[in-house]
Amino acid sequence: MQNLRSILTFALGMVIFQILTYILAGVIAQRLLGAWVFYPPSPDALVFLRDPLSTYVQTLLVPAQILRGLLFAAVLLPFRSTLREMGRVKGGLLIGALIFVLGYVAASGGMIEHLVYYVPIPFSFYAITFVEVLIQTMLLGYLVMWWEERTNSDGDRRSARPAEDLG
Repeated sequence: MQNLRSILTFALGMVIFQILTYILAGVIAQRLLGAWVFYPPSPDALVFLRDPLSTYVQTLLVPAQILRGLLFAAVLLPFRSTLREMGRVKGGLLIGALIFVLGYVAASGGMIEHLVYYVPIPFSFYAITFVEVLIQTMLLGYLVMWWEERTNSDGDRRSARPAEDLG
């Protein structure tokens, strides 16, 4: 059984690493992959994208990522022990793949539906966002599993001992 402190530590790690990897992947996409072309104030910006530097986006950026991290943690929590048994690499890959495929590619309102329902969007936008989200989710999965190993190794040993030894 997971104790409250362990659950909160898991959720905290998910939130912290969601924020960090989201921003890092966004910087990579903007600076190295050329995503800036699709965002205002670029003259070639896609009409449905906001300026990342606008007050609106900057105000909601961190709260939105906190919410996403908490939602990821809530969904992954029942599978946490299985993920930990898988280890940092395999567990991290599974977390990243689940979020990437279910949350971006195949999601209702995700990449596949964009290709079907949106007016034509440059293929390079899809390619850049595909790489951006892949980087973000794989880093997120790995870092969350690293966090799990680091923060829960002592807790597992303590919880495995009889109650009278915990004093």
